[in-house]
Amino acid sequence: MRRKTLYSALYTAFVAVALAACNDYDAVQTAYEDKTDDDVTITPPTIESSWELQQIPNVGQHNENVFVYKDKKYDKLFTRTLGWNGGSGAQTTLLPDGNVFWTFNDSYYGVVDAGTRARGNCNVPHNSVMVQTADAGRKIGETDDNLKWLADYVQTTNPDGEGYYHAYAHITSEENTTDDKYFYQAADATVFDDNGTKKLQMLWKAIDNREGKMTRTGTCLVTYSLEGQPGADTYLEKMARDENFNTDAVGYGSTMWEDEDGHTYLYVTDNNRPIVARTTTHDLTSEWEYYIRDLSGNFVWQKTYPTSEERIRSSIMENNYVCNMPWVFKKGDKYYMVAQTTSYGRIVYIYCGETPYGPFTGQKILFNVPYTVDKIGNQYYKNLSMINLHPELSRQGELVFSTNTDADASGDNFNFPGSADFYRPYFYRVFNWESLYDEKE
Repeated sequence: MRRKTLYSALYTAFVAVALAACNDYDAVQTAYEDKTDDDVTITPPTIESSWELQQIPNVGQHNENVFVYKDKKYDKLFTRTLGWNGGSGAQTTLLPDGNVFWTFNDSYYGVVDAGTRARGNCNVPHNSVMVQTADAGRKIGETDDNLKWLADYVQTTNPDGEGYYHAYAHITSEENTTDDKYFYQAADATVFDDNGTKKLQMLWKAIDNREGKMTRTGTCLVTYSLEGQPGADTYLEKMARDENFNTDAVGYGSTMWEDEDGHTYLYVTDNNRPIVARTTTHDLTSEWEYYIRDLSGNFVWQKTYPTSEERIRSSIMENNYVCNMPWVFKKGDKYYMVAQTTSYGRIVYIYCGETPYGPFTGQKILFNVPYTVDKIGNQYYKNLSMINLHPELSRQGELVFSTNTDADASGDNFNFPGSADFYRPYFYRVFNWESLYDEKE
């Protein structure tokens, strides 16, 4: 089959959809220009219709053997009109019972007009959590009923009253309760075995905004119970919190990888260069070590918090690669890192390494996030940020990502047709990514 023939058909169908809007409030999809005419045999993955995936035609954005899809099922799942209707930085952690723990940073709570998709009177707590429950056989549930928002609402009984479906932040400082001046935002979370009892540990970034500078001042560690079922008082009950867990201003643990070697690896970027620490055991309260390149050029694990000079020379990437929000995972005997390019870039790169601490090399383009999102009104976003990996949502080994977008001006996130579809996650699935490293160099 000629590649041009296949994509010409896809492009024609895509344009037909784009021209088929029924009214002013239908989401019009943006077509791609087909520029491909080389002969390549393509074998797409087997996709079930119930997954509601929509292929992004490849016109040179990524390798011809990689298949990228918009996940319209999850896009719809997070297109909400009551309560939580938007949030940045969606991150996920698989729980032992098969449920998935979700965290968000700044979130919108309130009411959205179902027809115009305009946000109305919403409030914006700086963090929020949710549990996506599993169905029989621990298969991740993918209906609205499976999303259990663990929010403390202002009131949910009087639509005409003040604060209808507004919510408080999931966690605030015990001493500095002025939410806009001193607050917590999500890093990553992990499950560990505490003498036979599974518990969830979450790192919350302490943000001091009293001077309007969003300064990271340290980390709060919260330990949650996993006893019982969602809805029970014990489930995700805060068992302990340590607001003075550390004074790390860089943010080790923005993402994590729990390795079979007994360590949990904690990643962050410092000046767009990935660096890593690790715990002695999978318990985040065990002693941390930092992976540092010494003055002789050799990497060592040290127990003292690294200086700025040590961090600068300790990137775990070869060839001076730079990126944002690195995620590490393992398949077979190789470790992989995926990350967004810097400065809100649309390119998502992938790298390969022999260990969870690198060096990561072999940079390749995994995929490009489209310039637009499927929504009514203006489809072009201002910034693309926090492209997060969700291994828990994968069905057959594909890579699942969420993205965060915002409007040109903060006020455009309210009161305009389609405003509720900025500042909320959109989802993408990338199949046959392994082929990038099957090729001869």
